[in-house]
Amino acid sequence: MEVAVYVVFNVHIKNYINGNFHDPMPKLGNYYCIIFFLILCSSCKNSEKEILINEVEEEVIETPVITNEFKIEFLNDILKDTLILSAKYVNAIIFEKKITNDKRIVNAKGKVESISDIQLIAITLSEKDTSFVYNQTLNKEFNIEKLKPLGYNVIDWKNIREDIYVGDSLVEERVFVSTDSLENIYHYLEKNSSISISKPIFNKSLNKAYIEVDFSYYYGYNYLFERTNNTWKFIDYAGQWIR
Repeated sequence: MEVAVYVVFNVHIKNYINGNFHDPMPKLGNYYCIIFFLILCSSCKNSEKEILINEVEEEVIETPVITNEFKIEFLNDILKDTLILSAKYVNAIIFEKKITNDKRIVNAKGKVESISDIQLIAITLSEKDTSFVYNQTLNKEFNIEKLKPLGYNVIDWKNIREDIYVGDSLVEERVFVSTDSLENIYHYLEKNSSISISKPIFNKSLNKAYIEVDFSYYYGYNYLFERTNNTWKFIDYAGQWIR
């Protein structure tokens, strides 16, 4: 429609410039054509400007800032339920688990493909932006010990010791507490159950969340939660492992 209008008025403009007034429209009409054409061009430019502004506004809205306080509130909400902290894990010691980005071999619709952990998490969250998911795993400011004031028994293992691996080989062990303290911690762990829980990963709408939980190094589950009516509810398991 806009192309047709442009062609018609362009013809009238050329006729006016060349002094060709045999066109059915009189001179006055040609003046109006020129004015209308300029208004049309201006309108198109304004429309393009509005589209650009809208795109920028949408981009800002679609990239939320996820605070550590929001993550701790989420963990507190789901740990109140008996889904994770149940049976012998009711008073379990809580550690933080790191989310990996290893490659997995999957069979999708009869086709064997290699896919990363981050891609699998993004698929679980129905999130197209894998970089948004990946950047959440890099947050080093998250401190699981923030759960302590909420009544949970939490130990931040990186404040106790750090194992340096090259591949699957342990090459260095760094201990940040005394030998006696370390032995007491091991003795305590032998008598009590423990879980390792990852930092939560969210989609951009902040209504879906993914976490990984290991139970006393014997087995583990990946969980998908969804927020409805300001309440986080368990939706499905997104993976599991057994040793």
